[in-house]
Amino acid sequence: MRISLIIVSTLLAGSALAQSASPPVPKPQINVKTDAVLVKGGPSLGDSDRVRWDFYKADSAGGQSDENVGGAYDATFEEKIPPGKYVAVASLGNITRQIPVEIKDGAVAEVTADFNAAQLTVVPKRSADSKEAEPQARVDVKQGATFSDSIYGSKQIFVPAGELALEGRIGPARAEGTVTVKAGETISHDLIIPSGVVYANAVYKEGGKAVETDNIRFETVSTEETLDGTRETLTGTYGVNKLMQMPAGSFIMRARLGKVMVETPFTVTAGQRVNVTVNLNAGVLAINAKDAQRIDILETTKDLQGTQKEVSGRYGTTHQETLHPGNYSVKVTYDDKTKREPKIVTATVTASERTELNITD
Repeated sequence: MRISLIIVSTLLAGSALAQSASPPVPKPQINVKTDAVLVKGGPSLGDSDRVRWDFYKADSAGGQSDENVGGAYDATFEEKIPPGKYVAVASLGNITRQIPVEIKDGAVAEVTADFNAAQLTVVPKRSADSKEAEPQARVDVKQGATFSDSIYGSKQIFVPAGELALEGRIGPARAEGTVTVKAGETISHDLIIPSGVVYANAVYKEGGKAVETDNIRFETVSTEETLDGTRETLTGTYGVNKLMQMPAGSFIMRARLGKVMVETPFTVTAGQRVNVTVNLNAGVLAINAKDAQRIDILETTKDLQGTQKEVSGRYGTTHQETLHPGNYSVKVTYDDKTKREPKIVTATVTASERTELNITD
């Protein structure tokens, strides 16, 4: 009986050991491994999400179909994909490579993308002596019709080896350049976009009150006129003391408020701020006419036909306008039902002053 107990104990112990020792978990089988390099024979880009791999089934002609069977952000991508013919697409930034590959059972297909690329940092500056990159600058980097990328401020991007065209802009300012890079290198390149910033303000007269309304419109225009007598508008804004980006050079600041339009020349120096103050030489005429249907402001002089040119007008009992100094005719028209004749009075506008006209009878 004792011998039987020993045998049973031994069997139970063996069973417990068998249950506690789990069989090793088999490693997942793979049949495709990828790698990527900047230059042939160069170091691997490694475990990096800078590279994107996608595997598309090949179509009947061996090209890329729309059916994606797998992919990941990783230069060293490993996966098990159903056997067949594929087009592996590797992307590094805006650079892509397409690699035909056939995956078979029992074998591992190794696919390497040679991007033949460099790491380029474009540093856009307003002037050659600027110490900092301009964050408002946009730079387009192109190589023929096969590569294009855009950056704002200073940023490192991957670019194909060879000559690259650079197109920079800060507002209306433009600049072009080229840079040549070799595969595998890391370089920085300055792109000078000669430009500055302009802040526009206005006064009603020299030494007079400053304009504060946001109704004023500022526009920067070229100094040269086209064949039809107009000037190219570069940029514009409503309100005073607003930042405007401008290329370096000579321009005209055009200010409009009410019926007043004044132009003042100014110059922009690369990397500098310019403050431009426009003298409107203007005043404000405010009219209140009881029971009026419409109020019109006219020039006092008449043409050969005896008519007066209309300067400004609106329907209602009140009207306000910004005008150059001088005498004006104010015509008040009443509703036909009142059977009242239009009333015409003269008003004088003085620079940097507000003239209030009350017409009650």
